[in-house]
Amino acid sequence: MQTARPFTAFAMAFALALSTSGIVAAQTHAHDGSGEAPIEIMLNNGTKWQGDQNMITGMTAIHGTMAANLEAIHAGTLPADASKEIAADIQKQLDFMIENCVLEPKVDEQFHVILGEVMTGVSALEAGETETGAVTIVQALNAYGEHFEHPGWQAFN
Repeated sequence: MQTARPFTAFAMAFALALSTSGIVAAQTHAHDGSGEAPIEIMLNNGTKWQGDQNMITGMTAIHGTMAANLEAIHAGTLPADASKEIAADIQKQLDFMIENCVLEPKVDEQFHVILGEVMTGVSALEAGETETGAVTIVQALNAYGEHFEHPGWQAFN
């Protein structure tokens, strides 16, 4: 579908606006895990946000992509071109979720914080910064699981 890129561009611009306004915490990554800033997102009056099936489908697929590749990323054995393939797989899911978004405005606002971080990770993967991209995406996935209802969701340790 030809509308994927304009939606993606809009979402990226929205995420950039959020990050520059301080809603998304600056991410700094150290190899030992220290220096990682948390993603700033709120719960829905103390409870997790209710999304929709499109969000669940897309986030499940992104989680699966990362789970399938984390061991190789951590071990430094991921082939050089695989980082871009991972980025492309995740981008397809981002496009799907953006194109099919029917979330209520308050839920959508919080979910865009997560999407912005995933997009940042995708950009790093595309640039060949595999570890940085993976860490950013995993942090976003873990924050998602802490703030959104998703049956069977498993956080990364």
